[in-house]
Amino acid sequence: MKTLMVGTATLMQDLNPNFAYKIAGATVAAIPMLIIFVLFQRYFTSGITAGALKE
Repeated sequence: MKTLMVGTATLMQDLNPNFAYKIAGATVAAIPMLIIFVLFQRYFTSGITAGALKE
């Protein structure tokens, strides 16, 4: 039982020549981050631009 990122890193370090497992693991690890970014993109961009304003 490992976290998703630790499991993906372990999968990448294995000497298994099957790259399909590595790509599938990386895709499964990236999907939740992409969903969160798409849902909260408005807040990310407003936070970035708020720090860039000069008053």
